[in-house]
Amino acid sequence: MPDRTTIAYTYDGSFAGLLCCIFDSYLRKERPVEILLEGDPTFYPRRQIQTDPAHAKRVWRSLLQISREAADWVAAGWASCAPNRETALYQFVRLLYQYGAKVTSLFADPAVDRVFRMVRTQRNEAHLYTELLRFSEYGGGLVAVISPKCLVLPQLARHFADRFPEEAFLIYDEAHRQGLFYRPYQWTIQPVERLDLNRPEEGEQCLRELWQRYYDTISIQGRYNPKCRQTHCPKRFWKHMTEMEGCNPLESSGGQQLAAPAPPVLPADASIKIS
Repeated sequence: MPDRTTIAYTYDGSFAGLLCCIFDSYLRKERPVEILLEGDPTFYPRRQIQTDPAHAKRVWRSLLQISREAADWVAAGWASCAPNRETALYQFVRLLYQYGAKVTSLFADPAVDRVFRMVRTQRNEAHLYTELLRFSEYGGGLVAVISPKCLVLPQLARHFADRFPEEAFLIYDEAHRQGLFYRPYQWTIQPVERLDLNRPEEGEQCLRELWQRYYDTISIQGRYNPKCRQTHCPKRFWKHMTEMEGCNPLESSGGQQLAAPAPPVLPADASIKIS
């Protein structure tokens, strides 16, 4: 494969599309100088890569055969939503094919170090939301709204499915317009353009007020330290946390009455099993 080319790959923005870029790179025996989303500006000639599920599966199986850990790095690095993550992941995969499973210890290589940082960011974000996500009851099910920097719904699905296996719940990622739909022992992630919810019912509102009162009661005013508070719980999480004063997590910012609640159940054709 040539060390350098002067061509940029463009793709549809999906994880399968990125794997197809890797497939075409080896098929054509060329090394793209960068991998971009459709419409992104570049000074290089473009080659549009079509997403083929069969090609994506072949690449993914090859990664798993070499190293499960490295394959997990590729998936988590993709979910980090970091700028220019595609090119870094492509370079990482090339190193994986060259050096094998030990690639995850080659931190002196800039591509490995970049991917490691992306993976750490994504996993930290998912871990924070397992602690800071707040559910509210709507229509007999649980609903939560989050605004993560990374794609974290798969990790949250596994965590909360283990914690609430008999519940029906919906976690809406408003930053990436995705919804995690769960019913006992099945879950799926689907695109959701928007989620409109009514104001909480009286029982739910009462529980919120009790939780806020408890939160205020156990606080020690003499030890109030807002900087420390923001260190342990950054402000970007406050919008959707029940206990934060003046913040109703499932209401619009304007305080207006919203449309009817969406049922927190899986679509009828959902068949994804929890692994």
